[in-house]
Amino acid sequence: MRRKLMSWLATLTVASFALAGNVQAATEIKVAYGNQPGEPIDLAVKQWAKWVKEESQGELVLQPFPASQLGSEMEVTQQARMGSQVIAINSYSNFIDAVPDLSVIDAPYISDTFEDKLKLLESDWFRQQREKMNQAGYHIVVPDVIYGERQLLSREKVSRPEDLKGVKIRVQNSPMYVATVRAMGAVPTPMSLGDVYPALAQGIVDGVENPPSVLYGGKFHEQVKQLNMTGHMQTVTPFVTGEAFWQQLSDEQRRILTETGKRFSDYASKLVQERNDKDIERLKEAGVEVNEVDVAPFRERAREQIPQDFPQWSPGLYDKVLKIING
Repeated sequence: MRRKLMSWLATLTVASFALAGNVQAATEIKVAYGNQPGEPIDLAVKQWAKWVKEESQGELVLQPFPASQLGSEMEVTQQARMGSQVIAINSYSNFIDAVPDLSVIDAPYISDTFEDKLKLLESDWFRQQREKMNQAGYHIVVPDVIYGERQLLSREKVSRPEDLKGVKIRVQNSPMYVATVRAMGAVPTPMSLGDVYPALAQGIVDGVENPPSVLYGGKFHEQVKQLNMTGHMQTVTPFVTGEAFWQQLSDEQRRILTETGKRFSDYASKLVQERNDKDIERLKEAGVEVNEVDVAPFRERAREQIPQDFPQWSPGLYDKVLKIING
């Protein structure tokens, strides 16, 4: 009897180990972004997570982390580059040290529409830049989320570059954004988005630039009331992870992230564009004056000054990119 019992227990133990070996723990990936809960990017990331879970039958899980919970864009992206299981929103211009030419994608006034900007991301030039990103330790998971057309919210109405002389405008701490606001005629003041509201209240800055959904979501209109439609950037943003982590994923996992990432990009872009007009109306209802702006003088200044600010670019890059976009 004792021998039978011991034999039965041994069989049960082996079966348990076999069963455990067949059950793989889900691969969990954090998705980090600075947008607040309820904003279009946040809603789209949560939908992306649902698609990934469905496609992988629960074996691949995306965990949304909004409101910069894991740190700044570049802090989180560097964590990814070092092997962390994270995908982070970022700006192409933030990779200027790793792949300098990529930053031209964020240059002001290089395109008039998002359709024109997306031509650049479908070009052979961009495919070459993606390969350079891989060599630098990064992997672009989703390249083309439409983030919004950036406008200028300020204390005083702005109609021409001269109106911005001495005006302090908050920008993200990125060489391209600093150069853009300087080219527009203002004084760029880098700080995190979370510090903008008190900075406006205390008079540390006189304005902030961003898409209307971000301007409204941050409640910056409670401090400044002039929305100037400068349309200085059609921002298309990537979601990036580390190349080492990407190679650790199975072919199937990479396929799922890539294919659902395309759906995520389309969905996020749709939400952003729908929200844009609604948030302009919400800003009006909150007492903001919306000013149409002749962008020609701003465009002329930008196209003259921006190439001079980036000597690290490949020779002729700016003109090459304009040709692709306008081709």
